[in-house]
Amino acid sequence: MSATPTPQVSGLLRCIAAITCIEFFETGLVMFGATHIMAGLGLSPEQFALAYTLYGVSSIYMLYKHQWMVERLGYRRFVLASLGVFALGGILAATAGGFGQFACGRLLQGASGATFFTAGRLAINRLPATARFPGLLAFIGSLLGASAVAPVAAAVLLAAFDWRALFWAALPLCLLIARIAGPQLDQSTVPPEQRSEEHWGWLLWLVIGIFGLQYAIQEIPAAGAGAHRLVFIVGLASIAALTVFAWRQWRKEKPLIDYRGLLQWRYLLGIALYFSGYFMLGAFGFLLPIFFHNGLGLSLASTAVILGLSAGGGLVAAFVHAWAARRVAGQRRFMLAGLGLYALACLAFSQAGRLADWPLLLLPALICGVAVPFYIGPVAFGTFSELPAHVFSHAYQVKNIVRQLGISSSIALSTVSLQHFYAAQPQGARTDWALALHGLSGQAGGLQAPLTLAAADVFFWLAIAVLPVAALVRLQRTFR
Repeated sequence: MSATPTPQVSGLLRCIAAITCIEFFETGLVMFGATHIMAGLGLSPEQFALAYTLYGVSSIYMLYKHQWMVERLGYRRFVLASLGVFALGGILAATAGGFGQFACGRLLQGASGATFFTAGRLAINRLPATARFPGLLAFIGSLLGASAVAPVAAAVLLAAFDWRALFWAALPLCLLIARIAGPQLDQSTVPPEQRSEEHWGWLLWLVIGIFGLQYAIQEIPAAGAGAHRLVFIVGLASIAALTVFAWRQWRKEKPLIDYRGLLQWRYLLGIALYFSGYFMLGAFGFLLPIFFHNGLGLSLASTAVILGLSAGGGLVAAFVHAWAARRVAGQRRFMLAGLGLYALACLAFSQAGRLADWPLLLLPALICGVAVPFYIGPVAFGTFSELPAHVFSHAYQVKNIVRQLGISSSIALSTVSLQHFYAAQPQGARTDWALALHGLSGQAGGLQAPLTLAAADVFFWLAIAVLPVAALVRLQRTFR
């Protein structure tokens, strides 16, 4: 029989669960309500994708400053301040009347939300060795549980109020988390002589480089023939800027992130696999609400239940993997199974126009939820296993930077791909793109609706994109 957790351990477990859930919950609300937000503010899909890019860029900026802030403030003040800024960003987004204020609110939420995932994961290291596996379960259960609850909560808020309630919800949640987590967070700081350097000018350089790269990723599929050269130049210039930043950091005695300690094949491979996993997760999170609600024409409640069950399947799959990983050898089998399930779900959605009835798509939605944890779980268990303890926090910061890049890139590419395939539908069958995505076209949804068929085409190419990832996983010998 396992020992009963002490009050201190129980408090830390609640703290880990509380601070981990908030960003995933809010992201789930925004993903589910994306088309309602666009319609309410009169945003084009490109503007919404740009706002998400700004969210990602500001998040990456603060992930680079995470350790710098902790060294000077300690985790308690840093997390509490981040909760305050996150709530302020929610207020700005909720009261916005156009793109500018909305983007500013999302930028603040990105900068502050970057704190929580890393802080929750690193708090596990404060637990006694015997309690770290329960800490990991609390961490996983919190982020996946928040993702499962978010669609249902979003549907309730949209039905009872409007899209603004998706952001007003951040206020009581931030207050509750501050109450639960605040007393448990570490207050210690680092002596001045041991702290990281400032790097403010170089971080501005980093932000410009990341924004330019994300903008190029977003614009390449949408740019006309005459604009491709400019987009290509922006992308190359951004890569050059990021290379200069990395080179400069490499030469620093106290860099923001010590890359020298991260040059290990297992870690580098794991980071690449993380990117693909979060890209898949972001694409499904963005497309499924549009597919079921705007394409098929299902109600908010029905769409929320479907997405909630899908995410719930992911939560169960994550716990199954966490249990099996300690008993069953062969993590690569789980990764290939996850990729196979993901491709299978994408192919099923790509055939929507040939099906007799939409309930046949419920199983692919569940399979989708199960697939990603089976793939990312082994990556999470194996990426950090051989890194020395003194670079663990740096390694996790980089991992979360890659997470933001994967999700924001997937949303940008999914948006422009969906628009491209919608424009390819017969002229007489479709209405204006923005009206269709905002749910204002007046056209009945269904398996043959233009938006449904366009989303099905995007799912097909997502299935094709799995093939090189599966080949890499099959051929590598690091994650076995």
